[in-house]
Amino acid sequence: MPMTLLSRLCCAQLPLTIDDPSDIEKCDVLRTAQLIEADLPPVRHERGRPVYSGQATVMRVTAKGLSAARQRQ
Repeated sequence: MPMTLLSRLCCAQLPLTIDDPSDIEKCDVLRTAQLIEADLPPVRHERGRPVYSGQATVMRVTAKGLSAARQRQ
């Protein structure tokens, strides 16, 4: 779930590099919602699923992201 990752990111030393394709996909959701600022690797679609070619780097959790994480606790 993206919000679980967001909670982890709030406590992490940033910038943070993420390798796990599942977590990169969650970062994509969080970035689209403007909850984090991140550089994501290029994505291609294979059999209808996104495949990321590289790592994501999360630079920061936005104020909106911090607020969303606090509401979830």
